[in-house]
Amino acid sequence: MTQHALNSIRDDTRAVLHNHIHTGDRIALLDFPIHENAGDSLIYAGERRYFGDLQVRVDYLSDIFAHSDKMLRKRIGDRTIFLHGGGNFGDRWPLHQEFRERIVSRFTANRIVALPQGIDYARSDALKATAEVYGQHPDLTLLLRERRSYEIALSAFPENRIEYCPDLAFGASIARSPSGSKVDVVKLFREDSERLDHGSVHLEHSSAKFDWGQQRMVSVRSHAITLPTRIVSNFPKSTKILYPALVQSYGRLIRLNLSVAQRILNFGSVVLTDRLHAAVLAAMMGKQVVAMDNANQKVSGIYDACLHRFDNVRFASNVDEAAQLVSDAVARAESMR
Repeated sequence: MTQHALNSIRDDTRAVLHNHIHTGDRIALLDFPIHENAGDSLIYAGERRYFGDLQVRVDYLSDIFAHSDKMLRKRIGDRTIFLHGGGNFGDRWPLHQEFRERIVSRFTANRIVALPQGIDYARSDALKATAEVYGQHPDLTLLLRERRSYEIALSAFPENRIEYCPDLAFGASIARSPSGSKVDVVKLFREDSERLDHGSVHLEHSSAKFDWGQQRMVSVRSHAITLPTRIVSNFPKSTKILYPALVQSYGRLIRLNLSVAQRILNFGSVVLTDRLHAAVLAAMMGKQVVAMDNANQKVSGIYDACLHRFDNVRFASNVDEAAQLVSDAVARAESMR
């Protein structure tokens, strides 16, 4: 059933993407996720898988710190610019939103497609300011990955093309989880500004608690991998000569983040999480998953949009329900051994 759900979501996604890219297109992909968040890495892996399936070539790739408008213009000309998808559309993570708005305002001669995002604004004036910038672009498409964001976009961005598209993370190629685990339950909960205080979920099963980006050796390796970005950020004139090293470092970072994430999730047979892409990745790995919401409800949004199609994923609205669903999931996992 997991593979059936994935195939269905991927078919829906390709149908949307076919409206914006064609076989043989050469494009730009901006806002590479230059951090240790495995969720953004999973989204990027899905983006590249879809582009590869469609035989689309990425002629320019950049992160927000090593980006060059000059190189973008030289490599892309008047062709389409794609903006990395995810959950940082809004005023919670301003660096990424400010970068996107600069691109939209500076590249009005290019068609721009913002890959599937979730909208998260705490201030209505900030949303209005974004809409004013986006409304000036003559050919800007916003893809939204769940109903709430889609409806906000329809209302707030009347001058732009608005479409629903599943989260591109579901397009990533992920191997099924090997059998065996050290504990019954991996608890992976947010520790950042999107954290929602659920209280304590009391479990009768063995468990281990994690969050992304908390492993010291991973941070050391990530710091080394991202050296080209730091050099280019401090010495912009080095962009051209270091561009091949930048692209190579991006691939290494994605592989590191996803391998560590899968290692964490494989620690248990059941995953209890309020991180959206921990739930998505675990579901794709074939784990039993119990998902809870985060502060801006993107977990419930994607559950309603896509994750409910997986027979190995359940959503808990409170800690008592989570405890019961985890207990049921552990029993299912044991019965499948």
